[in-house]
Amino acid sequence: MHLLDQFGAWIVFLNTLIHEAGLPAPLTPTVLVAAAAMSDVVKQTAELTAAVVVGSVLGNAIWFALGRKYGSRVLTQLCRLSLSPHSCVTKTGAAFGRWGSSLLIIGRFIPGVSLVAPPIAGALGMTWRRFLWLSALGAALWALPIILLGYFLKEVLASLVHALQDSRVGAALLIIGAVAIYLLWRYVRRQQAMRIKGVPRIDAATLNAELSSASAPIIIDVRSDNAAAVPGPHIAAARFHSLNTLRTMPLEPLGGRPVVLYCACPEEASAAMGALVLQGRGHLDARALQGGIEAWIAAGYASTLARRAPHVARDLEHEL
Repeated sequence: MHLLDQFGAWIVFLNTLIHEAGLPAPLTPTVLVAAAAMSDVVKQTAELTAAVVVGSVLGNAIWFALGRKYGSRVLTQLCRLSLSPHSCVTKTGAAFGRWGSSLLIIGRFIPGVSLVAPPIAGALGMTWRRFLWLSALGAALWALPIILLGYFLKEVLASLVHALQDSRVGAALLIIGAVAIYLLWRYVRRQQAMRIKGVPRIDAATLNAELSSASAPIIIDVRSDNAAAVPGPHIAAARFHSLNTLRTMPLEPLGGRPVVLYCACPEEASAAMGALVLQGRGHLDARALQGGIEAWIAAGYASTLARRAPHVARDLEHEL
């Protein structure tokens, strides 16, 4: 607590920078405890807020620059760092289509979205000036409530920290509990991954050949229900149905035809999940496109760019 009182802003800055760069370094506990250790409330609140803002902007700027340079391709790699890699691209793409550039502010409060919002903003062509002030505003609006909460709960947090320091048994139980939760989470993820890997795949060349046949499959892009909400290219003949829609939509429009689903996520996990959903509802001829939209584009097959959602287009037009 003494170190946090003296160097809290620097510790929070480094933690924020590492966290926003995508490494697994939880930020909220550090900010809470640093706020609880404050002796000069006004001065140190400003310092901690500035530390979060500067660390966030620098960390986000890395991914924003990569998004501007490499487009939506960087999302596949970034989502490997997410706790839910199979759905992070889908969820963030849909959120950006709904909220536009304001997602850089709102996304700070949505788990799994704040990490991938900057590269999507870069891929959609947002200017640096707009990105920097929106990112800074979002970080400040997130930091202030956490800092004030930590300050008002300082007695509780201080007691907890001292109890853990003074009680080896308490610290051991905390570590054991954390390990148990982690192992349970890994088990659930492993079971889900085994189910996803069992879904039949189809490569881009075979799909392209099947599209010219009399029994051409229906193509479904699972990233969103709206083409305008999907960053980057998509297969020209694709329909757009998110995973939530696939769980409830009537299957009659599929007409018993084979279905191929694709996404832009690691190991085409969202597409495989969508195939499992359709199979579970009785539509057994459902496959995932191996390699997703990236494999399709790399093979040089026909694709198209969706028109952006109206409010996103207005934001970009205003920036230009």
